[in-house]
Amino acid sequence: MFRKVLAAIAVLGFLAAGQSASSASAPKVVSAPSINNYATVGTTVKLVHAKFSPTGKITTAWYYNGKAIAGATGTSYKISSKQATGTLQVKETATISGKKLTSASNTIFVGKLYVVGAPTVAYTDGTQTTMKATLPTQVLPAPTELKYQWLRNGFDLPGENTDTHTVATSDKGALISIKVTYTAPKGYLSKDLTSATLQPAELTRVYQQVWSDEFNGAAGAAPDAAVWSAQNGDGSAERNRGWGNNELEYYKANLSTTDGNGSLVVQATSVGAADQQCYYGPCSWLSSKYTTKGKLGFQYGRIEARIQGAPGAGTWNAFWALGANDTTTLWPSCGEIDFTELIGRSPNDVLGYSHGPVSRGGGRGNTTTLTTDWSTGWHTYAVDWLPDQLVWYVDGQVYGVVDKYDNDWKYDHEFYLIYNLAMGGNLGGDVAANLTTTSMKIDWIRFSTINGVGSVITH
Repeated sequence: MFRKVLAAIAVLGFLAAGQSASSASAPKVVSAPSINNYATVGTTVKLVHAKFSPTGKITTAWYYNGKAIAGATGTSYKISSKQATGTLQVKETATISGKKLTSASNTIFVGKLYVVGAPTVAYTDGTQTTMKATLPTQVLPAPTELKYQWLRNGFDLPGENTDTHTVATSDKGALISIKVTYTAPKGYLSKDLTSATLQPAELTRVYQQVWSDEFNGAAGAAPDAAVWSAQNGDGSAERNRGWGNNELEYYKANLSTTDGNGSLVVQATSVGAADQQCYYGPCSWLSSKYTTKGKLGFQYGRIEARIQGAPGAGTWNAFWALGANDTTTLWPSCGEIDFTELIGRSPNDVLGYSHGPVSRGGGRGNTTTLTTDWSTGWHTYAVDWLPDQLVWYVDGQVYGVVDKYDNDWKYDHEFYLIYNLAMGGNLGGDVAANLTTTSMKIDWIRFSTINGVGSVITH
């Protein structure tokens, strides 16, 4: 029995030794073939041969778009005019002891730049106020031009076209990245590469109210003369007849009065209007307009008002501001911020826009639609005005944002407030035939700093 066991062990040992010897002599790929990483029409692509162990007879085949190229069996291959945008690869097959072993090279994309990695973005210091892009170090062949485009949440940031970006208010909490476009030499396609995103900490807004007009005057009292001045007439005296909008009203100071219950009532009426002469003949409407120009100015901060709009098709309720330099710098270069405009024919829509020399009358901003008619109740309309951003709110909800990015931004100086109730005109449209009297009510107007930013200028 003992001899049988020894014999079995010997047989197993012999088999194992035979297997090890067989494994040691099995053909293998020591290194795969390779070709240069970029090419275009007319380029001769050269092959660096594969290494096999043991050596054997080697055959070569070139492939374009995954299909063997007839007759292409040499150590180089020249890209033809019909092969401008496909893939190129080479395979080498070694025949060793009657067995074939194939190894494939890297694949190159004809007509495309070869780039290792992607751009990255990082803060330039610990304050997280500036970002800078770092580009991949290996781009072949060398590009002829680089173009930069910063992105916020995947959308282009207008005018942000260098390798650095100053973090703006609107970037807080957003995903910021950069797209780099490589313009290639002749024969190569341009290439876009986008970095991973970087997210600045979200801005927490702290408001501190520093001024308000609560309109707590007695019934029938005029607005506070220390703050407000009436702007009367139809605009003709200012060489701006119809106030630049073909409006129908003639403004009179006595149509803005406090009601004794903490609100200001701005009335528009057709009664007695014909006693006044307008640019188009006897006036059809009387109303009221007041401004803080020359008395009180504002720069940056939150400006808000609680308003109940005047009902009726043809009404044009407005609470807005103009640049205090408007006597020397004409509209729209002085800048205009419309905190809200309410148009009677669309009693659910709230308009919030800014106007500058680029956007002009069309403005930049947005319109939102309420679920109820704004003339049937009170709503709060506000704008956060910061050195690089305007944000519109209605009842605390954001509905419009304008960022500083081009020459349309004319909001870095003092502005004065305006309220008025216009009738008809380019935006107001046709006035309802049965409308004779209507009114806009303002409960209060307030101003607050935002994180300490904002000021009231007293003249």
